Amino acid sequence: MQTLSAAQRRFFEQAATTYQADLAGDTSALAYLASRGFSPQAAAMSRLGVVRRPLPGHEYAGRLVLTYTTPAGVVNLRFRCIEDRHVKAPDGRYWHELGQPEQHEGCPKYLSQEGAGTNLYGVLDLKKDSPFICVTEGEIDRDTLSVLCDMPAVASPGVDAWQKHWGRCLEDYDRVYSFADPDKAGRKFAGFLAREVRAIPITIPGGMDVNRFYCKEGPDGPRALID
Repeated sequence: MQTLSAAQRRFFEQAATTYQADLAGDTSALAYLASRGFSPQAAAMSRLGVVRRPLPGHEYAGRLVLTYTTPAGVVNLRFRCIEDRHVKAPDGRYWHELGQPEQHEGCPKYLSQEGAGTNLYGVLDLKKDSPFICVTEGEIDRDTLSVLCDMPAVASPGVDAWQKHWGRCLEDYDRVYSFADPDKAGRKFAGFLAREVRAIPITIPGGMDVNRFYCKEGPDGPRALID
């Protein structure tokens, strides 16, 4: 587990604060988030941001910022591509609205700061009083469950990024639910979590991911899957 210096913590906090402030004036990033159901107020709850004034070492201009926050403060950032040419179809609609994957050929969908560690996303939800916790394989799906559906959730930043010690954070829950993407990698991740933390795999109707299902059914849709 990576231990951050005081200077590193200050830098992460400065970066998160700067990029969160930049989101307020970025119509393109706000439109992308709105297409996924996030109002500016909802985005603020997860400290989402966008890189418009890059800090030293952050060559991520135009990317959405995913902020990893713990009780001790900001400990990591990830940067997601939201360029129109990668997230929009030729007719101007977003690929996810069409039920199709974004087109990120030649442009990594996610980037991480060089030398940054790998963290569990959304760990503040571990402080919530709940008999269950949800696990997703991506940050946006986690924010969808936690912020938009009021369902405690954490996320692994990718199907192969899970760290064994993270399982200890989930030991005291009566139930752990896994919300994986409906593809081969997602099924592999759900099977892994079932073995690793006895997670109950949740199958989303229609082969949708968490966020698309929320956009179609509203908050009651994901909630009903675990009732």
